[in-house]
Amino acid sequence: MESLPHQWMVQQQQMGHRLCLMLEGSSEARQPMLAVRGLSQYCTLYSETAAAELANAGPVILLLEQMHEPTLVDLLQHPETNWGWLGSLPAADLSGVTHHWRERLLVGPKGQQALYRIHDNRTLARALAHLPTAHWPAFLGPLISVCYWHEGHWRQRENPAPGDYPVPEPAPWRNTPNPHAQAILHANILRYLLAEHSEQLVALAEFQDPRSWLAQVLVQARAWQWHRPDQLEFLVVRRLEEATRGSLIRWQPWVGEVPGEHFERVVDQWRREGLELE
Repeated sequence: MESLPHQWMVQQQQMGHRLCLMLEGSSEARQPMLAVRGLSQYCTLYSETAAAELANAGPVILLLEQMHEPTLVDLLQHPETNWGWLGSLPAADLSGVTHHWRERLLVGPKGQQALYRIHDNRTLARALAHLPTAHWPAFLGPLISVCYWHEGHWRQRENPAPGDYPVPEPAPWRNTPNPHAQAILHANILRYLLAEHSEQLVALAEFQDPRSWLAQVLVQARAWQWHRPDQLEFLVVRRLEEATRGSLIRWQPWVGEVPGEHFERVVDQWRREGLELE
């Protein structure tokens, strides 16, 4: 029985479409696939962007001429490694699709921008599951169809109106929920505390499980809508001080106080009472 990716590729070629591959930069397939292609047959996504210094290790978009290319066959046999995804285009020209994704590469306000993981099949899958179909054209741009691995199965989705679209503001795909966001945040904060406040973390562990303690602190952060990095750092570090050194801050918000005002008031109170920043 033929696999869905093979069926999809045959179908797209029969309709006169060209195949392309969005490939994770760290994939072992990157160099072998680039080595057998001319410069017009691939584009490094981060080139000519604010992330240009990462271009040589970043994702690439490649044209696929042979469905039985050995490296491609190997990728399709190991989709669980999350190497990227497949797409189809109206012509053998990568400039349009490359420009499209470069415009969607950076997210967040200036000074706090992060790279949107366009090349990750899980990111693509979550966005398509989250977005109404009417928003797919602005997200997928010139891509006619996409084929990707998600949660143990191959999926394919058709773009209802392929074309050239400006980035909408706000871009709806940036609000796609990540089911692993809290776990990632939890792990990152623990790593930070271990690196910057290890003595207090060890002291906490003598009488309380740090993971359970942090989970309770993050519940408080969500309740108060303290989501910014500086707000989370202040809350976590000061709570750790309270737990291990006996310092005390009057945390509760006043009636009618908005999250930003609440945070600034608590920080000001902490400073005025002479606690030292670490």
